[in-house]
Amino acid sequence: MKTETYDKLKKLYDKYNAQEFGKICQKLLALSFCNAGYGHIVERGVQGVDVDAVKENGERYAIEVKTSKYDTINFQKKDVEGLQKRKVDGYKPVLAVLRLNRFSNLIFVKADNLDAGIKHIDNLFYHINELEETISPIFDEIVRTHYYNTLKNGQKYLDDQLKKVGAEVNE
Repeated sequence: MKTETYDKLKKLYDKYNAQEFGKICQKLLALSFCNAGYGHIVERGVQGVDVDAVKENGERYAIEVKTSKYDTINFQKKDVEGLQKRKVDGYKPVLAVLRLNRFSNLIFVKADNLDAGIKHIDNLFYHINELEETISPIFDEIVRTHYYNTLKNGQKYLDDQLKKVGAEVNE
């Protein structure tokens, strides 16, 4: 991630608690998928998989988003179960991880066979390079574009932006 992106995310993290920051990143990621040409986006601020993204060609992803300031994330049983449920509808289960560190990147990992538990981020394999290469630069741009209004109005602002681009927002 760009240094500018890290600096802005760090300020958001400092203003909001860790849980709220995670939801903000989830919404920023949903906006990134919208900008990448995914026409059907569902963002869930409550129970269930965090983001569903469907491209016109039928490519479907169910994405669980995790953020951390540390080297680990907690991939819970409910996360595994939620992704497996979406798989029945033809969605590919994905774990998206954003480690809030100056030298980290947004990563996307195949989550088909990922068990629940504490996961060391550097030990997450089976990256989805296509998503990382496509979404990461867009995510940088989305953070830059929406930073000030997000800092001021948090999730409410991002929910409004998602609705404006036609995403379904389950608050």
